[in-house]
Amino acid sequence: MLEPIIYVMCQCLENSLQSRTEKLKVEHFDLSVLEINQVVSAVNLLDREILRMVTVHLPFEDQVFTADGFIPLIEGQGQQRLNLRIQLHKFSLKISAEVRKLLTFTSQLISITIICKTIDEKCIETTPEAKYLSDGKFVKFSIDHAEDPIEGMTMLTLSDNKFHLNIFEIPSIMRSIAPNLGCRQIQSLRKVSRRIRHCVDYIKPDPHIISCSVFLANYLRVDFEEMMNEKIVARYKGFLEQEAIRVVNDFDLNTRHQKSCMDQLYIGMYEEIWYSKKEDYPELSKIFKGIRDVLISRTSPLKVKRLTLSTRWQCLMMNVLPFLDGESLKSIRIQKAFKKDKEYRIDLDEISKTEQWSKAKELNTDLTVRTSIQDMNILMFERIFITLETMSQEDITYCRKNIPQSLVFKNFSLLIKNCSDFLTALGDLYRIVNNIQYIFWFRIENTPEYLYVNFRQTRPRRLVFSKVHQDDSPFF
Repeated sequence: MLEPIIYVMCQCLENSLQSRTEKLKVEHFDLSVLEINQVVSAVNLLDREILRMVTVHLPFEDQVFTADGFIPLIEGQGQQRLNLRIQLHKFSLKISAEVRKLLTFTSQLISITIICKTIDEKCIETTPEAKYLSDGKFVKFSIDHAEDPIEGMTMLTLSDNKFHLNIFEIPSIMRSIAPNLGCRQIQSLRKVSRRIRHCVDYIKPDPHIISCSVFLANYLRVDFEEMMNEKIVARYKGFLEQEAIRVVNDFDLNTRHQKSCMDQLYIGMYEEIWYSKKEDYPELSKIFKGIRDVLISRTSPLKVKRLTLSTRWQCLMMNVLPFLDGESLKSIRIQKAFKKDKEYRIDLDEISKTEQWSKAKELNTDLTVRTSIQDMNILMFERIFITLETMSQEDITYCRKNIPQSLVFKNFSLLIKNCSDFLTALGDLYRIVNNIQYIFWFRIENTPEYLYVNFRQTRPRRLVFSKVHQDDSPFF
């Protein structure tokens, strides 16, 4: 019975606040909600210059929250910093991780307090900075503003002729300048002085990185290309074993505030690493896991259009792909770092289960895939170019039956290393060209389109599925 009451209460409150000619002025706002967006909607209708504290009650045991839900509430706060209180049943490690993400909003928050009935003991071990009050029922995270440039500005006497103030130390000015800065300019500004560095870090400007490339070899290199057509190239003199941490730190420093969508993220191995290192090699794992930790620590997932991974180990890929923004990712490319005839195999059984994989539109790999095509979740792709180790009659039947049902499919090109005689599984043959090319046409029901299938008896064999409009078919 409580759920409909809370829902109606929140709806009536929002309607009432919307009907006012001026925003309601309150210092402390307290609300029980079913979803975080209910308190966000209500708070946005209050006078933010007066509001000092928001208390959110999550009355049901199964209610949890994510940082993303609270971010709109926090970002809408103006000059008046906010004390945020969240009342729930259990303070778990998962909740602790979400709170940590919110603590990065130093300019809008004073503290975050969790009021709970029970606390996971592991949280006490992993959050030493928190204060546990009232027999452990209150967990308070205070934010230190000692390094905050706004705090520093309150102590400046601008009328003092002896004091020289750099305009880049003023947050309001930096905020207006920052959108026009690229990655290289931001990093250059941070090196000018301690105050400017604090001001830049306070504003958190988007570096507008277009492409990031991490090259793993006996020498290491990380390239950042940005919208100003400038490039940051970080070269490391030491070997992989010596420089792994620096590579991860530089990746973090340059991408942590990236909000716009990057065209490409490339992480690849040069030939010497590809041949000599194993998938469980500690320093190689350290880099990939370090990048994973950087991606996890972000307040929102890194947006990338095209991900290119030059590695033959799925476990390393799983440190990157699942932590990117699934809505932005359009293309996944898994490739060799060099063009040689030697064959390398890869399994895609785990990576093909990720949300990012299911939302991407293109898949391309020149490594030989051991995973059955039936287990690769391919039907959400528009285009595929892959090499398969083997393809059975059952695989052909699966493709023939399911690919035409895909609403997004356009073209699948499959190179097949080993396959049985499966021509009969494809259906009625339309035409043979030069005794090596077998062509099939199938009408896709209830659409003006045909499924065009082209099988080439070459080495390796190539099987192509394409969707063709009837006007471009030989039948119209």
